[in-house]
Amino acid sequence: MSIAVTGGNGEFGSTVLKALGKRTREPLVATVRDLARARRIEGVDYRPGDFDRPDSLRAALSGVDVVLINATFFGADPSLRRRRVSSAISAAAEAGVSRIVMTSWPDLDDATLPAVQDYKHLEALVKTAGPAWTILRLGYGLAIALARDVVWARAGGELVAPAAGARVTPADVTDLAEAAAVVLTQPGHDSVVHELSGPDSITWEQLAGLAKLPFRAVTDDAYRDYLARFNLPAEVAQGLIDMYADFRSNWASTPTATLGELIGHAPVPGVEAVNRGVSRFPAG
Repeated sequence: MSIAVTGGNGEFGSTVLKALGKRTREPLVATVRDLARARRIEGVDYRPGDFDRPDSLRAALSGVDVVLINATFFGADPSLRRRRVSSAISAAAEAGVSRIVMTSWPDLDDATLPAVQDYKHLEALVKTAGPAWTILRLGYGLAIALARDVVWARAGGELVAPAAGARVTPADVTDLAEAAAVVLTQPGHDSVVHELSGPDSITWEQLAGLAKLPFRAVTDDAYRDYLARFNLPAEVAQGLIDMYADFRSNWASTPTATLGELIGHAPVPGVEAVNRGVSRFPAG
């Protein structure tokens, strides 16, 4: 049984490939947009495959049994992501894969963030594409986004966010990648939507504790004024404000046991997952 991971040169894709290498001796394939830039992992067959060129992806997935459609590029224009991932799903089905595992957005049923509504279409599409399917709803990048709050707090002397009463369940990328590797290599996950949250629910007061600084809850308008110091594009600032609206509505605030059940050990606690993200920032 051969297993392919799309986006094999990115952080999540490459971490999944490393986890697969520890779990199986089956042939592993990584599809990448540019072979010349591939950061190769020993034992992995790197093939050119671009979501914008479905024919290349179709060729790259020839002979593959199971594929991870890696849709973790959350910052992309949702209309562009919808088109690209839709093409990837179709290419996988046309290549004859027997099972598609697709990443999606966490707690999607309760998410109101405009920039992620395309995932609802993508989930519906993969369920009807033909091959067996599994959906992994995961917040890859969520711990890093929260780490940014901690880094900004250290720069400004306080953690500022419109997050009064909010809680969130970040997971560590290595745990999420390990869970993906389990699903890719084991039977019993067909027609299942796995909600992969972190093991606990944390607050912005706890995030401020990482910075050893106070937390100040603010309104959306006050947060927009605060963000002005970072010279963010207007659409990025609005995206952050929209995400905090979901945080306050209890989106992704309740931990599930699924991640730990899949990987067979206790996942990294949420505060530690964020702390690991802090170390990746220059100011961390």
